[in-house]
Amino acid sequence: MKRVADMTRGRPSGLLIRFAAPLLAGSLCQLLYTAADGAVVGQLLGVHAFAAVGASGFLSWLVTDMILGLTQGFGILFGQLFGKKQWPLLRQAVTAAVVIGLAAGGGMTVLGLAATGPVLRMMHTPESILPLAAGYLQVLFCGVSVTVFNRLAFTLLLSLGNSRTPVTGNIVSCVLNIVLDILLVGVLDRGVQGAAAATVLSQLVCLMYCLIRLRDIPGLRPVDLHLSPALVGYLLRLGGPLAFRNGVISLGGLFVQSAINGQGTLFVAGMAAVEKYFGLINLPGDALEGAFANFSAQNCGAGRMDRLRDGLRCSVLLALAGWGIMAAGLLVWRRELLGLLVSGSPGDMEQLLSVGGEYLTILVVCIPLMNLLCLYRSGLEGMGSVLAPACSGFIELGLRIVTVLFLPRLLGRRAIYLANPLGWLGALLLLAVSYHRVYRRKSGADI
Repeated sequence: MKRVADMTRGRPSGLLIRFAAPLLAGSLCQLLYTAADGAVVGQLLGVHAFAAVGASGFLSWLVTDMILGLTQGFGILFGQLFGKKQWPLLRQAVTAAVVIGLAAGGGMTVLGLAATGPVLRMMHTPESILPLAAGYLQVLFCGVSVTVFNRLAFTLLLSLGNSRTPVTGNIVSCVLNIVLDILLVGVLDRGVQGAAAATVLSQLVCLMYCLIRLRDIPGLRPVDLHLSPALVGYLLRLGGPLAFRNGVISLGGLFVQSAINGQGTLFVAGMAAVEKYFGLINLPGDALEGAFANFSAQNCGAGRMDRLRDGLRCSVLLALAGWGIMAAGLLVWRRELLGLLVSGSPGDMEQLLSVGGEYLTILVVCIPLMNLLCLYRSGLEGMGSVLAPACSGFIELGLRIVTVLFLPRLLGRRAIYLANPLGWLGALLLLAVSYHRVYRRKSGADI
């Protein structure tokens, strides 16, 4: 049982830090890979290829985020069953999740391949980069099932309190991805499709590593092949709303990307460069979101609601402290960091860096809104409450659409920079109120 960790006992601050530290290291590695991946495409293939990958980003994130939401919902049940130490039922839940994953992966592949061209055109993707963006997405969609099971293995390990194994797999995957990028793009000249293939292959290696480690956990053996329709239905009731919420949030991203695409290739490239560093901006908050989600699920399952108050307070303070450190570095070296990703003529680069510098500054200032949003959302999900997290996606979507449709008349292109922060603010207000209400109802105590 060394590969699991019980978060229902011990100081919340120490548990959260120990759980979040590997996630932080893994996220940093993921960020370095993302930047290196972007640099390989931008430096070797040029501005148009870099813009094509950026223009396709929100559509690939739509699918990835829905997978993430689905598996997050599964993680609620996994964590609660582990908190109760109900191993036989947990094994049945894993079998049910695998069956759902098979269906979801196949369906998303077929739908993604069919929708790629029409959706890119609907998003006003510039014709000069549309074929490149379509080719990149088609390869990614062929590997959707790998992404589904990779996230499912991650979620199961995290629900058992094991953040080291998935992070180690992620680090290996990131290193391999960079090597494959250089080989497929730089040596074999496979273009943006080579970069997409590198991503799928590296995720497959990560999945195999996590499966080997899961096999070493005694409580998960023997595998229970009995399929419980009741568990399938319950998992869908938990994961379905969260997948739908993430899909709705990503749809807001598609509206924003459509507005970005309408500003021309260099504007697209500048915004895409900033997105490569988004993980660095949100690095501490992202790690603590994962830690608090599992802390909440395990303690709720064990009936230890009193521990959630201290856990939330510690998570917020740690996230804000980490943001302050990241913000200082990014604001000082923002132009230099953006310039590492892409090459072009002096005029093109000046326009790209101007757009990217403005957008990066706004994101850095507003990221605490997202940190708080994610912590409240993960806490609610850990307590088994998915309604408010699902509804928060509609608030984000609505505010993003309103921002890109109406604010440009007042603020010009800079209104596009505000679409995400305003969406975060609206969702945060709903989630904060909902979290405190659910906590009081479940614990009978006041926060």
